[in-house]
Amino acid sequence: MKTQERDLNSTKGTFIAIALCVALYLGWNQYLTTKYPSFGQAKKTVPTETTASKPEQSAVSTSTPTAETTPQLATPATPAVTAPTAMASSDLSFDTKNVTFTFSQELGSLTSAKLKDYRLTNEKSDQTFVELFARPGAIQGYAGQAPERTGVLPFSGKKTSDGIKFSRTEGTWNIDQQWTLPTEGYAGKLTVTYTNTATEAKPLVATLLTEVGEPTENTKSSFFAPGQPAEKPRFLTQTDGSDEFTNLEDFCKDQSMTVSFKDRKLDFFGFDTHYFAFAMVPQAKANYRTAFSGRGSQTHPLCEIITAATSDFGMVAPAASVALTYDVWFGPKDVELLTAFNPHLKTTLGLGWLDMIAHPLLLSIKGLYKFTGNYGIAIILLTILLKILFFPLTKQAAHSAARMKKLNPEMNKLKERYKNDQQRMQMELMKFMSTHKINPMKGCLPILPTIPVFFALFRVLSASIDLRHAPFYAWITDLSVKDPYLITPIILTGFMFIQQKLTPMTGMDPTQEKVMMFMPIIFGVMMITLPSGLVLYMLTNTLMSIGQQQYLNRKFANI
Repeated sequence: MKTQERDLNSTKGTFIAIALCVALYLGWNQYLTTKYPSFGQAKKTVPTETTASKPEQSAVSTSTPTAETTPQLATPATPAVTAPTAMASSDLSFDTKNVTFTFSQELGSLTSAKLKDYRLTNEKSDQTFVELFARPGAIQGYAGQAPERTGVLPFSGKKTSDGIKFSRTEGTWNIDQQWTLPTEGYAGKLTVTYTNTATEAKPLVATLLTEVGEPTENTKSSFFAPGQPAEKPRFLTQTDGSDEFTNLEDFCKDQSMTVSFKDRKLDFFGFDTHYFAFAMVPQAKANYRTAFSGRGSQTHPLCEIITAATSDFGMVAPAASVALTYDVWFGPKDVELLTAFNPHLKTTLGLGWLDMIAHPLLLSIKGLYKFTGNYGIAIILLTILLKILFFPLTKQAAHSAARMKKLNPEMNKLKERYKNDQQRMQMELMKFMSTHKINPMKGCLPILPTIPVFFALFRVLSASIDLRHAPFYAWITDLSVKDPYLITPIILTGFMFIQQKLTPMTGMDPTQEKVMMFMPIIFGVMMITLPSGLVLYMLTNTLMSIGQQQYLNRKFANI
């Protein structure tokens, strides 16, 4: 009777362990779909006023500040509007090797960046380029505190040899916004120059203001479909190496939300859409604030956000000029390109605390791709290399399991002898295992390294621009999303059953063994929504494990 009671308790414990595993998995997916790499950081929320606004788009930056001024969203006096000479549409468009840029003279801002190397889908018939500025926005320099929102200002424009310059007058200040564009690649520059036209020295608080609108369309992410990469636009902010990445829609849901920093070194700030980013890298400290501004009109149903970066230059002499310079990135979140442009931007990939593992894995996959020309084959080769690397641990575990199986009858006799004295039983079992130099914990050794590798690969396969739309063979046309026909998860489940049969279950009673046979089904269900590249890794890993297990079972059969 007591034996049956122990078996029942053991079975209950096994079911509880399985339930905890499933809960852990769902919780992990909940975290991943939020796409907050720096999870656990408290959000800074400060109430702010809201007003109706006008849509436009982009991201901000700054330079040397000295004052204690924090950007405030206060409406300045409306400047007098004079009609500048209209530029030809051909002068507002720039077609480079990798990007087509479009500017607005009315806004004095870059309003479109179409990435010519990337299509919206992987359909051969789709010739639509990825648009970095999918939401309306504007980037404008002001002499003074940040206004409530951007607007149509009297900009004059002039095409230059390497870009375009917009100019306007604000009080006694001439403000020039010079955009320098690359002939190749995705790295540019924005220089905002303030010139004092007064006859006496004037104080200058220079502000770069951006406005981003969040459309109301649905995004692709889902709690029940984590295999689909989320494409929610986020604000990106990093100060002194500390990240603050916030979904735009969160500002709309919580209109009191702000991200605010005072007199700190801004590493970068801007926005991204999962695979692509617009980021501005300032050179010094500044007061910085992002906050909800208001909702758009019926014509533009947007939730609008204002971002301001302010620097105090003190007194500026007559006819003197000061400038804010920003290195600008408008392109894919390719780890090598981002690192070459600015190492801080690598954090936008969202690898988080797994970066130490995920980054080498990504570089390994990219290196193998150069030899194979197929990312699926690269993943298979990487899996084989990892299994070879971890084989010594697998061998130790198999050796320990074989010895445990051989000595199991004697251990059962000890359990039966001291079944009424649990403390004495444990002492005798520990003494027995120590005498025979066996360690049941060695059976866990092969699993331990694979857990962080599994989650790191999840991040790599979900976040890497290299695997976006990367095909394998036949029906798998995109390794970054789930298998559309669920073929690989089903095959994986079958082979996991085989692996379960081949793996010794030393010390388990028959009821526990039957419960453990349900584990492949649980893992198979988990694989349904995960990226097909990750399922390919798991399938290759399982096949390699079956081969290694058969070899080790024969090797230690007569131990």
